[in-house]
Amino acid sequence: MIAVISQFFNTPSETFIRDHVRGLAPGRTVLICQNPDGADQFGYPVLSGIPRPSRLSGLPSRIAIPARQCWLAYVREGICRSDEDRVVEFFRAHKVDAALVEYLTMGALFARACRRAGVRLYAHAHGADSTVMPRKYLWRRRYRHLFASADGIITPSRFIADRLNQIGCPNEKLHVSPCGVSPERFTPSQRESGRLLFVGRFVEKKSPHLAIEAFARIATRFPEARLDFVGDGPLMARCKALVRQENLSDRVVFHGYRSTEFVQGMMQNAAIFVQHSVTASNGDMEGLPVSILEAMASALPVVATRHSGIPEAVVDGETGILVDEQDIEGMAEAFANLLAEPHLAAAMGDAGRLRVLDHFTQRHTRDRLRHAMMLPAMARPLDFTEGLGQ
Repeated sequence: MIAVISQFFNTPSETFIRDHVRGLAPGRTVLICQNPDGADQFGYPVLSGIPRPSRLSGLPSRIAIPARQCWLAYVREGICRSDEDRVVEFFRAHKVDAALVEYLTMGALFARACRRAGVRLYAHAHGADSTVMPRKYLWRRRYRHLFASADGIITPSRFIADRLNQIGCPNEKLHVSPCGVSPERFTPSQRESGRLLFVGRFVEKKSPHLAIEAFARIATRFPEARLDFVGDGPLMARCKALVRQENLSDRVVFHGYRSTEFVQGMMQNAAIFVQHSVTASNGDMEGLPVSILEAMASALPVVATRHSGIPEAVVDGETGILVDEQDIEGMAEAFANLLAEPHLAAAMGDAGRLRVLDHFTQRHTRDRLRHAMMLPAMARPLDFTEGLGQ
């Protein structure tokens, strides 16, 4: 029996967590979460309210967050004792023998409960937990304890695996397993001429405003081109202001947060997928964005940056065009090249779909996770980037 542990199961951008629940061990899965909203969609036993809200939660965030981090790092080795007892009892009642914990921070909280119950612990790293938190001494300390006790650490890219190895995770515990997509749900696009698409949160590391700046530089050369944004976040106001400033209000559309089905529909009509990922000022980086894999599955050429795990999926010159972070001019020229040569764009898109079918489907992810979580403790881990070379 497998336990999947996550703070939430209904976050719009965390489709990969719901895919893990559905695909890893159908009929042999239980769930543990803090917020139960959305957990009942799977039909599995659920233990919610873990970890319970902190008594500090009523304080201003500038006080509560540092205080909670100090408590977790120096005083408390995990969730509180009563929560830990509930988790151990839940594990034993359902005969759980392995747990997949989403995000390293949650893995650190649940490590001791897993040890007490004799449950093998696999913590799944994603993005900020691997790039922002290790910059803080408090969390580096917690991660060292996690790396020592976990049976495995799963990462979405070789880039993230190398970062964790540098801060002390033994290489033999690291397993590279990119998230996968369903090629049946993301079928080849109709490629409506001039349609560019961005899908993601409006946050610094995804830099939607830089995509707008790049589009603005080629807009007069390609008057039929349009740029659609699906998503929302703290940079939305800045992006809308930039669109007004560049007189592009009739050519850039903000759709806000929308369903997976809506995203599928947008990708069915787009011609080019856009994402200008950068390293944020606090060190936050991508793992390997699922939206890029969904675009590739939709046979869209990808224009993106040489950032984190993106080059492990997007082959520059074959399945898309990669530019350096902050290279707005380079991204603008990539847009222009693909808009001017739709046959080249189509060929790159087709090559991208084939790459997804060969390496990045949900079946690949399921098999990688199953294999990683069944490895003997001393066995050589699988490096699933082998065979992903250009």
